[in-house]
Amino acid sequence: MMTIVGLVRDGKAATRGDIAELLSIRSTSVSDMVGDLLAKDLLRESMIKPRGRGRPAAALNYNHRRFGAAIISVVERTLVAKAVDLGNRVLDEVRVAPPATADNTAMAAALRDLFERIAARFPADTEICSVVLSLSGLLDSERGLWCFSSRWPRLRNLDVADALRDMGPETVLVRNIDAELAGLRLHEHYQADETVMLLHWGYGIGAAYSANGHIINRRRGRFGEIGHWRLGDGAGRPCTCGNTDCLETVAALWALGGRLREVFPDLPLDETALAKRLSRLDVLRSDAMTEALEQVLRLTTNLCRLLFPDRVVLTGPFVQNPHIYSRFVAALEVAPLLKSSDAISVSAIETGGRYEIAGALHDPFERALRRLAGEPQAVRSHALRA
Repeated sequence: MMTIVGLVRDGKAATRGDIAELLSIRSTSVSDMVGDLLAKDLLRESMIKPRGRGRPAAALNYNHRRFGAAIISVVERTLVAKAVDLGNRVLDEVRVAPPATADNTAMAAALRDLFERIAARFPADTEICSVVLSLSGLLDSERGLWCFSSRWPRLRNLDVADALRDMGPETVLVRNIDAELAGLRLHEHYQADETVMLLHWGYGIGAAYSANGHIINRRRGRFGEIGHWRLGDGAGRPCTCGNTDCLETVAALWALGGRLREVFPDLPLDETALAKRLSRLDVLRSDAMTEALEQVLRLTTNLCRLLFPDRVVLTGPFVQNPHIYSRFVAALEVAPLLKSSDAISVSAIETGGRYEIAGALHDPFERALRRLAGEPQAVRSHALRA
């Protein structure tokens, strides 16, 4: 039955007759399965009057509001909860900004408050099937632990399923940049054997990597924390992670913003607004920005010599600047060891969270649909049962 749902959802079938023709099955079998899907409210049917004489046609429609999911993500030092339907449309959102001193107790309370508030924003006829936490920092997705976040240094090994216990739907934990790469792969339809590295350069710096169609170490959420690679220059710059002289201390927005404002006094320091401004500035007038770019480029090219990606996708506010982006393209052209056979495709995507939402919610929505349709769970579960 999920095949029928997919045909209607993707606009390939609009009537029962279309389904019978596409699947080469009897009309009575189609009617039985469509009837079941109508009863479960996955599909809806409406009558369309013909222009001339004849019987009205029954048009099938996919019910995008049958299920919804709450996704909680991190933007700078703010937690953002969004209500999303099956079409990945954001219906509403709420925010809370825990203080930098927030510990496990405070963060658990913030998560519960966010979910209660966003749950009230769904339409009355939408069943909330999942709450997905797409978070930054170090995660242990299998055990449901938010291990560490440099934004809230006092947070340690927060059990997110326990924090949201008795709230209703399943709880899913995923690293935000892994979700973004998963969504990008869904949207761009990369080849299954194409290796892809996603690099985010913004408030923090991190990377995700996929090979053979799979996000590496996605279930653990501990991969590509390149922002905390040590520079080894002995400068003694303190990092939010507790160490010194990490890459982020010279290149992350949290460390670089003040120095950029010495040259561009009214520069916004949130990622979305900054991306718009940087696209029009000669930002390399800033010595601090030039130093940051050199360090990020050095790390990225070395990472390419380690992982050998076919494709590098850049995201975050800094790479929206044409001067910075062109420097990445030039640097990655000479990064491979064998230039004739290891050419890297380089691209940049806009900020905004569209891919993160798609990647984070794909599996939970598929599980909910298959459960309702009574089909086996073909999607491997990363859910944490509360």
